[in-house]
Amino acid sequence: KILKMLTKKEIYLKAMKTLEKKRLEKKILLEKNLNIAFSKCPEIKILYNKINLTSLKLAKSLYLKNKNKNYIIEKIKDENISTQNQIKNLLIKNNLPKDFLEIKPFCEVCQDFGIVNNERCECFKKLIKTITSKELIKNTNFKNFNFENFNLKYYEKTSMENDEISPFAQMSIVYKTCKKYAENFPNDRHNSLLMYGLTGLGKTHLSIAIALKIIDKGYSALYETAAQIIRNFLNNNNSMLKDSNPEYGYISNFKETDLLILDDLGCEHQSSFNKSVIFEIINIRTSLNKPMIISTNLFPEEINKIYGQRISSRIFSTFTIIPFKGTDNRQKNYEHKKYS
Repeated sequence: KILKMLTKKEIYLKAMKTLEKKRLEKKILLEKNLNIAFSKCPEIKILYNKINLTSLKLAKSLYLKNKNKNYIIEKIKDENISTQNQIKNLLIKNNLPKDFLEIKPFCEVCQDFGIVNNERCECFKKLIKTITSKELIKNTNFKNFNFENFNLKYYEKTSMENDEISPFAQMSIVYKTCKKYAENFPNDRHNSLLMYGLTGLGKTHLSIAIALKIIDKGYSALYETAAQIIRNFLNNNNSMLKDSNPEYGYISNFKETDLLILDDLGCEHQSSFNKSVIFEIINIRTSLNKPMIISTNLFPEEINKIYGQRISSRIFSTFTIIPFKGTDNRQKNYEHKKYS
């Protein structure tokens, strides 16, 4: 199954549509309640229509140049309040809540429009974070990969052969480095990370943890495996390498997102085309001076051997290199659950 993350623009439009849906739900609920109230008490309908008329009068009075303008406005307001109180009394008499016709918006600050004083409302910012986070999780299936549940207990406290530092000590440094990176983002946003080491050491876990942390701060993150990127390009007849591609979205994702995570580099099938795709993605990010996290089971010398100097020079000259040490923690975790 081909998974496609939304672009920044698409996330923004989705958030706007969500707010529009909320306003529509509010409108539908109000119409439903009006029909109930009108059927119970026709007099409420007359008074409700009267409020609409006084609101129209109030709008027109704002443009009056009459010296009694303020008096007229206050009189209309008082009339409106009096009518509203009559409606509330009639609602109570007919066993309905007095605020039955007062359908409040989800956000009273922006009235569910997402904008206040030409600025994004806090509710809209929160909605953007939620959508971005869901998009990231949709592409990973790693819902619980955060800093809080990254467990260092699975790393050996004794040094491995020819190593000066134990896996536990090294991974404690790695954990603090990743957490600091997320906390300092966007101050370190031009600093990319290369996480390398054997499988099952937590590279994906910490990558996602960083992404979720920066999403919570209002930034966007995109997660893709190298193999998934290749499949997406091949399924679109290779055309997505071109900016002129009429199917807007995929290549733009790599340009727009605040943080790009390229997972499992080296697990994709090796071919000249596949390497050119990987080069293009890395080149896009580095040329725009935008950060990315690459995780791989390959060691630096293997990266250089497989991908050549064109790719490895960009990685080793611009990325912070973070070695992961230890033995497969996924297997240890499985054995722990199996026998506990």
